[in-house]
Amino acid sequence: MATANAALTETMRERALAEGAVLFGVAGVDRFDGAPRGHHPAEMVRGARSVLTIGIPLLEQVSDWEELFRDSELVPADLRKTMLQDYLYSVVNYDFINDRLDQIALSLSIALQARGFRSLMFPATYGPRHRQFHEMMPGLFGLFSQRHAAVRAGLGEFGLNNVVVTPEYGPRVRFNSVITQAPLVPSPLLAEKVCLGTGCLRCVERCGAVIRLLPGFDEGAVWLDPVSRTDKAACRAQRREEFCYGSCLTVCPVGRHTR
Repeated sequence: MATANAALTETMRERALAEGAVLFGVAGVDRFDGAPRGHHPAEMVRGARSVLTIGIPLLEQVSDWEELFRDSELVPADLRKTMLQDYLYSVVNYDFINDRLDQIALSLSIALQARGFRSLMFPATYGPRHRQFHEMMPGLFGLFSQRHAAVRAGLGEFGLNNVVVTPEYGPRVRFNSVITQAPLVPSPLLAEKVCLGTGCLRCVERCGAVIRLLPGFDEGAVWLDPVSRTDKAACRAQRREEFCYGSCLTVCPVGRHTR
């Protein structure tokens, strides 16, 4: 097996950060053992050795949109929540970040391919433009789990809200990944807990009809696998009824940079 290439890993890290990524991590493909059949990185790229993951944080002021324009003379009260959730939040904290992640992941994939390493990236998990494909998938799953890749690259742990909670930004981060034959240097897995667990429960209380905790998880362990399940159909329905898009991220106190 090829020796991990520290110089190439650093080159990819510098390139990712220069192009707009904020978080960068690498997992060896062995960290994905136990993945569902057909979803192991080595089944997607012949001879894959590494999965490189990048992250970009959300803008907290956009996430906290519920307080905006309450007394506006220009934004009608009956349209305010629709405009702020489905336009401001959806575009800035979802579409724009996904687009940047896609471009960076594609750039890294091409750079690795030029060095002789077959590589694969997926479009960031379905946004409004790709909803038709999302709805085709049983269980509304993506083709590749960016959450698992981020956790296995040492960028965070699964939280009770069933998304990745990072030390730097809490759960307010979006990710994309590159599966590659390149022998990159794996990042260390997270060693200390980030999610505040059942001592907090803000996300569960906010989204109680959507998030279901799994029984028997170790409260003190770093959660490398999900400890909850999300009813995705109920989440989408609740978003339309309660205008709560992103609330499970917003209420989390971990990694807050502004108050």
